[in-house]
Amino acid sequence: MLQPNPNQSPARGEVPIEAVVFDTFGTVCDFYQPFRQMFSALAEAQQVECDSGRLAIDWRTAYMITTATQAMEESPFRPLREINRSNLEALLQTHFPKRFTAAEIERLSLQWERLQPWPDAVPGLLAIKELAIVAPLSNGNFADMVRLSRHAKLPWDIILGSSLSGFYKPHPQTYLKSIQALALQPEQVCMVAAHQVDLAFAAGHGMQTAFVPRPEEFGGAVKPENPEPGVNYLDAAEIHAEGDWTYIAEDFLDLARQIRAVGEGAT
Repeated sequence: MLQPNPNQSPARGEVPIEAVVFDTFGTVCDFYQPFRQMFSALAEAQQVECDSGRLAIDWRTAYMITTATQAMEESPFRPLREINRSNLEALLQTHFPKRFTAAEIERLSLQWERLQPWPDAVPGLLAIKELAIVAPLSNGNFADMVRLSRHAKLPWDIILGSSLSGFYKPHPQTYLKSIQALALQPEQVCMVAAHQVDLAFAAGHGMQTAFVPRPEEFGGAVKPENPEPGVNYLDAAEIHAEGDWTYIAEDFLDLARQIRAVGEGAT
């Protein structure tokens, strides 16, 4: 099982940030509401009862498990579109009486390319872009990220992540090949995520890190500051910092202000 290395991030302000890279699903964009609305519409059309919010979370959880398994096992790369379509088909078969055609499932699975950015995401990215290169370091493939970026108007300079490495996060090559593509060193790149396991792996490679919580990521459920032993919190938003991250910010605009202040030598 993949485990992060000890934190090797430089001290805050020690190395200028040349690029800021972002987890995308959940950190930049809200998956919960678009997925919930999609399942609600399907349930209404078929006149069936379903917990659309639970289905939204289950589809996202299936994505996390499938991609993490590929990274850990170093199994052959499967396009994310194929993964999401397969996971959706299993959910639909379980919760809806009607059998969907392959074309219908394909169309529905593309909801991943029509997510909505959090309100601060686009203005925050534009503010950070004045200070450094901005790019997704995401499990989204090139095809997914291009279409999502166009839909959500995300102002990336370049698209990095899984398509470069042939692996999904948290495989080391997904981080390292993205850094290499920018001709930078890990300590010159800051990884931004609402999921702290992502930050732990990035810090283990020497990257700087920024934790930006998204309290509504799972429709309002949050992980407590003092988690109960043995409880799985995969479907709860992380709102409390659990590591020595370089930055802890309220949102992307706050992160832009912090990075600018450090760059200008402010305390």
